[in-house]
Amino acid sequence: MDCNQIVICGNIVRLDVLRYSPAGVAIMEFVIKHVSRRLEAGMPRQVMCEILAVALGQIALTISDIKIGSMVKLTGYLNKKSFASHQLILHVDHIVLI
Repeated sequence: MDCNQIVICGNIVRLDVLRYSPAGVAIMEFVIKHVSRRLEAGMPRQVMCEILAVALGQIALTISDIKIGSMVKLTGYLNKKSFASHQLILHVDHIVLI
């Protein structure tokens, strides 16, 4: 099944240190904070969450130059943080400053 795509906007609230895999691929983990209002069952609802995200390669290098507090629109997919973990992480494959 190939229906795993996430699009979300938010402010970058944490940037980890840019690191590299043993194969030399750039890796950047970061956290975005999303705040919005949605209708659910006809009632307004405040939505707030912080999402752990990771980017690899050129996108990781791009994100490493973005300042904390910047508003971004991320596109990517969800996966487990590691093989043994049940925690989800957003793998970013596109970012736009907004």
